[in-house]
Amino acid sequence: MRTKMKKDYRINRKLRNVTLFVGILTLVQGMPQESIPEGLEQRIEQIRKDWDIPGMSVAIIKDDKVIYAKGFGVRELGKPAKVNKKTLFAVASTTKAMTVATLGMLVDEEKLSWDDWVVDILPGFRMYDAYATAEMRVRDLLTHKSGLSRGDGVWLEFPITQKKVLHQIRYLKPEYSFRSKYHYSNLMYLTAGLVSAEVHGDSWDKVMYKRLFKPLKMNRSVPMSRDIKKRNNVATPHAKENGLLSEENFKTIKHRDADAIAPAGAVYSNALEMANWVRLNMNKGEFEGKRILSEAVINEMHKPQMHLDFSPRFPEEAKVTNFKTYGLGWSIDDYRGYKRVSHGGYLDGFSTWIGFLPANNLGWVVMNNGGARITTVVGAEIIDAFLGVKDRVDWSVAEMKYVKANPSSGYQISDSLMADLVSSRVEGTHLRLKYSGYIGNYTHEFYGKLKIEEKDGKLIISRGENLMGTLNHWHYDTFRVRWDLLADRVKGCCGGGNEFITFHFNVNNEANAMERVMDGRPTYFTKLKKEE
Repeated sequence: MRTKMKKDYRINRKLRNVTLFVGILTLVQGMPQESIPEGLEQRIEQIRKDWDIPGMSVAIIKDDKVIYAKGFGVRELGKPAKVNKKTLFAVASTTKAMTVATLGMLVDEEKLSWDDWVVDILPGFRMYDAYATAEMRVRDLLTHKSGLSRGDGVWLEFPITQKKVLHQIRYLKPEYSFRSKYHYSNLMYLTAGLVSAEVHGDSWDKVMYKRLFKPLKMNRSVPMSRDIKKRNNVATPHAKENGLLSEENFKTIKHRDADAIAPAGAVYSNALEMANWVRLNMNKGEFEGKRILSEAVINEMHKPQMHLDFSPRFPEEAKVTNFKTYGLGWSIDDYRGYKRVSHGGYLDGFSTWIGFLPANNLGWVVMNNGGARITTVVGAEIIDAFLGVKDRVDWSVAEMKYVKANPSSGYQISDSLMADLVSSRVEGTHLRLKYSGYIGNYTHEFYGKLKIEEKDGKLIISRGENLMGTLNHWHYDTFRVRWDLLADRVKGCCGGGNEFITFHFNVNNEANAMERVMDGRPTYFTKLKKEE
């Protein structure tokens, strides 16, 4: 009997040891994810398919835990590699709050104040307006109060250094008076990044690595576009040819080089690591028991600093959101009566939306490689699912209706708008001059030079090697531009045939200026004399 008991004891002990080993192995490999609302995963995948998005990655945070992280679709069309929770995407403008965090560290260390004058830190900083130059504070850089137009054309189309972009800011005329109106500006966030670098005594990207990515365990994330070459498991950006919603297939495009304005939007990361960044914000500056930012700094980042003019885009939105404001690198609004802190990001072929509901301890990360802004759609679906909203809005359908009805609101042009452009053409008109009368170099103080030349009986427009296209006569002295070479895009991609240039003349009937729409507004390039 005693022998049998000993044998049973040994068997039970072995079973306990096996059970313990399995338990430890489970912990090492990762505990099973907590449950999410029924049908949510299927809904996310359906939205991706409805919008033809090649790949998507999603993470959900609840009560300081990443309870869900998963990839959908593929990294690149035509290739088998799947998106997973570690696949890197361009997070674009969600970078901005990270730049603010590096400044917040300096505030905590009493090396900087939010209201320090920028020119005291960067003596070479100049605005078009002398008063704005003298009065610009660090806080102004972060809240889009400069009054400048976006001015992205200065860095989008050709290689340029951050210092050169900073220098060019002085030539950009403001669209609004200083501090009078919210107007989004990547240029001011570049300036903020250079302020951070100057006070830290190190480059912005190194500061990001050392002081943010490392403590947040964002080991695969990179702060600069050029760094993506050092990583594997990277999503490929895609865009629809000509930007037309009716086009069936996405085309792969090259990664946008955003290093010239890196502090505004060059970071690449994945859903899992971006979730750590969201957790830091949700936890008032702490991450896994370690304080990285003070609660005071976090509160300042998440506090409304600038009122935004807000008109609901469609009736469904009016039912859930009443106001929108901007903090320091974060948008702050309400959603179904709850405070929502979030920010979106768009960079050619990529779209990201991150955020959280403080009162609900609920956060999300949504990123895709199709560029369409359905990240907010997926985010809204996540929120509604966790709030247990009954009679939910089909946010995907609402957004699709809006985009088709308001093509100018997005980065894609509708077939109807293109039809309007075509119908406005005046047939039977002729050019005032022969092609030779239009050739030459045209310049703008802020945007730089554009060259017009004749090749093989065609007028060619170029700006270095990164921007080249053909001018096709439209009517009178207006040409439709067909971009033949844009280094980071496919031929004809992204509205490449939907840009127009109009020439202007002096009293001697000589072409002396060229009007091109830049950053959403007509911009005049003056023709240089031959000796210039």
